[in-house]
Amino acid sequence: MTPGLSGRPATRPLTDLDQVPWADLAHCYGPATEVPSQLRDLAGPGEEARTRAWDRLWSDLNHQGSVYEATAHAVPFLLHLLADETAPHRKGFLGYLSALVTGEDEGQYLPDGYDRTMLDGRPAETAVYEAVEAGIPTVVAPLLDHDDPETATLAAVLTAWFPGAAPHVLPALRRLCARPLPRPHRATALVVLGLLAGAAGDRSDTARLERILRDGDDPDRWAAAVALARISAPGLPAPAIGALTDELGVICADPDAYGTVARVSFCDGFVAEPVLKTLRRLPEAGRETTRACLARILRRTEEQEPKPWGTAVTLAGYALLDAGRPAAAELTPWQHAVLRALLDGDTIWASGELGLLLSSAHGIPDTPDALEAWLSRP
Repeated sequence: MTPGLSGRPATRPLTDLDQVPWADLAHCYGPATEVPSQLRDLAGPGEEARTRAWDRLWSDLNHQGSVYEATAHAVPFLLHLLADETAPHRKGFLGYLSALVTGEDEGQYLPDGYDRTMLDGRPAETAVYEAVEAGIPTVVAPLLDHDDPETATLAAVLTAWFPGAAPHVLPALRRLCARPLPRPHRATALVVLGLLAGAAGDRSDTARLERILRDGDDPDRWAAAVALARISAPGLPAPAIGALTDELGVICADPDAYGTVARVSFCDGFVAEPVLKTLRRLPEAGRETTRACLARILRRTEEQEPKPWGTAVTLAGYALLDAGRPAAAELTPWQHAVLRALLDGDTIWASGELGLLLSSAHGIPDTPDALEAWLSRP
């Protein structure tokens, strides 16, 4: 039982299960007396029993994203099973441990990374985090070199939420990024690289990411841009802005079709969340570059038949989501860049859909001239 980052043993064998006072520990439904049998069933030969144990563990220890007193005590046993190369459900262990840490919504931590201060005053969540953290260097990080790309990628996703483990993880993560991975595994590895290198203040991957951005045919330019934005924070280099807006243009052109193919292991495979969250933290210095990139995308759509009004409407909807009815002075650099880009188009206003969205949902002028005057108010 090698000590982890916290100094505590990372793993415990199942023979130690009866040493834990489960009857004194609570899970979602009361005393956790059945947890030992569930953990034993996970390692057992019966597929039906394993499946039933998984269902109960999700419900008992991680009910609707909430963790409990007993959850942290189960983690060292789960890490022990994860370390066993012959254990069934190994990929499931990685996904389950990630869900315990993120509450099943890892998108909330993109692109700024995991904020440990969110655990303040939350003892159950803190205990779970520290229990998983103990296993990152010795159990999870070695899986980044696993031959199976999916296993290696799931391990990368789990490591993403432990910035303190970056020195233990980054060497293997760089090896993973250098492998010929299929999508969405490569994109995921690049995003995690940005999260952890950014947390460590390590900019040594900048050149690698910039090479990806320069390749106009690389389908993962958006992931390299998200990573570079994290490493370069608080700035957002122009090539990264270009890659992000290019991907956003593809998303806006047909969101339904775009969402049918998983492009990353975060956010149910849909990249709009990390792309948009990165753009929403756009600094003032990047506003004009963003406007020019978006205007170029919208001009290109105007040359198509039939005229795709929906691209502009979707873009405006993404930009103003949750914005309410803002005053011009309250717009973020990202929102300002989008509205300015919409002024560079002509036919995108012709259907009336764009103006209706702006006026009815947000109280923003619904014609180009009126919008120009509104944006220009001192």
